[in-house]
Amino acid sequence: MAKLSSEELYHERFPKSRALYERAGGILPRGVTHDAWYMKPFPIYITKASGSRKWDADGYEYVDYIGGHGALLMGHGHSTLLEAVGRQIQTGTHFGACHELQLQWAELIHKLVPGAERVEFTNSGTEANMLAIRLARAFTGRQKIVRFRYHFAGFADHVMVGIAPPWNVPTSSGLLPSDVENTLVIPVNDEAILEQVLSRRDVALLMVEAAGAFSGVIGISPSFYNTMREVTAQYGTLLHFDEIVTGFRYSPGGVQAEKNIKPDLTSLGKILTGGVPGAGAIVGRADIMDMLSFKDDNWNRYKRVAHTGTFNGNPLCAAAGIATLNFISNGGPQRQATHIADLLRERMQQAITERCIEGCVYGDFSVFHVYLGRCEMREQCDRRICLNEDKERPVSLGRLLAINATLNGVHLPNRGYDGIVSAAHTETDVEKTTRAFSACLDTLMEEGVIGR
Repeated sequence: MAKLSSEELYHERFPKSRALYERAGGILPRGVTHDAWYMKPFPIYITKASGSRKWDADGYEYVDYIGGHGALLMGHGHSTLLEAVGRQIQTGTHFGACHELQLQWAELIHKLVPGAERVEFTNSGTEANMLAIRLARAFTGRQKIVRFRYHFAGFADHVMVGIAPPWNVPTSSGLLPSDVENTLVIPVNDEAILEQVLSRRDVALLMVEAAGAFSGVIGISPSFYNTMREVTAQYGTLLHFDEIVTGFRYSPGGVQAEKNIKPDLTSLGKILTGGVPGAGAIVGRADIMDMLSFKDDNWNRYKRVAHTGTFNGNPLCAAAGIATLNFISNGGPQRQATHIADLLRERMQQAITERCIEGCVYGDFSVFHVYLGRCEMREQCDRRICLNEDKERPVSLGRLLAINATLNGVHLPNRGYDGIVSAAHTETDVEKTTRAFSACLDTLMEEGVIGR
């Protein structure tokens, strides 16, 4: 009997997940509830999670490197978070009114994040980015925004270009041409182009994923942070850091605290509530955030930036956020997660090198990224910040990496190349992951997908 391919083995290994996905096809238009969870032939269905591990409908256990898309710095089901949420559920989840927890939560953010002179809560990171654009346009009187290639900022209409080439074509249908005509997309780390675009003095906002595209798949040169700050200030453009992933993870104060760069606006999410749904905030300079304030009738009707949201700063999210931010404020969880990520990247790189495969595992802070292929910049790289914007990571290969990782007890995002580490991960997890990654490489070489 012929040996099953990894894809055939995957199809047979998970009958309950397969059945659930087939059931989903009859009620969910894409079979999943998030584009990132779509996977051929089907995604696995998770039933429970704890710490760094989770279990699927067929009873298999995994080391988890999705981590709630980066929200779970403390891992799944941390007692600090569960206790805070449990207490608040007994008191109330939505008062439809102001409450002191909102203030405590905002005060913690103000204390931790350098750019957070004022805090406005939203329901998600996408909403925070939407509000950043609105605030910037109102404050500057300008219409244009500038984004870097590959940077992600949620699914709001104005930011649906620049995520993938061709750069001026939206990554979704259903948009009007006017939605993106004022969104300019330029390469990152190019000082001359950035200054050329901003020197026209018609750009309201420069939007930046603070650690680089998709948390460092394509990084930002250390010197470029100061360039962004100086050039935006020179030409009256507001500097916006999207720290929805990096906020509280890169350091307790995010990338901006580590780089000593104070942006004008910052969007936050994910770790903001420790993974409880409803995480979002836009924070920034007091004079910009003042655009949200109520004043006289003329201001309120014609100049003020309006903002509503049923679950903004709700007590359940606030209780979760206070507990989480207090727990991570000393930087201990961040250091632990980064230590494990450093070790994991080293071991995974060793597996690639031992097999004489062209490629690398790289990343900064508590993430890892895999690239399989030739890189002309290899000799100039420290495998932390990758500046190679031209490298290709084919979707087809990433899917096979994800499939084989799953078969070996490791759950990666479905694109297959990346992972997020929590403070709950251990050296035992590193050992298991290294064995799984080695097995993935061996299978892909055996099946002729990658070669030496």
